[in-house]
Amino acid sequence: MKRALIIIILLAAFVLNGYGDSVPDFSLKKMDGSAFKLSDHLGKKIILIDFWATWCKPCKKLLKKLDQIHQDYKDTVEVIAISTDDSSAFSRVESYIKGKRYSFTVLLDPESSVLRILNPSRVLPFTLMIDKKGNIVYTHTGYMPGYEKELIKEIERLENNG
Repeated sequence: MKRALIIIILLAAFVLNGYGDSVPDFSLKKMDGSAFKLSDHLGKKIILIDFWATWCKPCKKLLKKLDQIHQDYKDTVEVIAISTDDSSAFSRVESYIKGKRYSFTVLLDPESSVLRILNPSRVLPFTLMIDKKGNIVYTHTGYMPGYEKELIKEIERLENNG
């Protein structure tokens, strides 16, 4: 009985966390003003999306690790950092990204509309991974040193399992 209850709780947590759900399509602007539509990128690579803000210190620490992942796995993983800073902070976003010479895609979500859909709690940083089939296979809130190893493990699992 206890074992069945634990399995039900774990399955409920899995479903409630969005694992296995298809990611909803969205469009946002890049820093250069051009449009980015998620569906144009699905099916090509594993997609790693991170929501962040310039005022969030853990977010900035994670961005550094995501840039390394982007460089190490560029053939199989597309890293997308979505800034939730409001429109008055766009210049800070751009100068921060350019100053650090980050090479991943940066999108702007000034009203947190996409963040609200994918993470209603809106806690930052918030990271999710999408497999080549367009399913959300991983989510995580927050950042602690060493967390990037968990991301790499998940990337390698997806690479090995298709």
